[in-house]
Amino acid sequence: MILCGLSGKILQDKKLVSQIISAFTQLKKLRIEPLRVEDYQNVAEMMNEFNLDYEDSLHLAIAMGTKVQEIILNDKDFDTLNIKRLI
Repeated sequence: MILCGLSGKILQDKKLVSQIISAFTQLKKLRIEPLRVEDYQNVAEMMNEFNLDYEDSLHLAIAMGTKVQEIILNDKDFDTLNIKRLI
């Protein structure tokens, strides 16, 4: 997780994990979407169409499936897509 890399901490740090979960769950406009079969089915198409790796394609498939306009990612590969990247 990027937060661990930035802070120099590890995900085995239970206090850090608790703080991260608390911070995310307090975001008023945050929606956590479940993975659907359709998302997995769209991954290969996204990989080819947008030249993305598997994980990025899965994120994109979920975002497009839920019609989000903004996404929190640290990945510059999303800068060329029609979804605003917030980090």
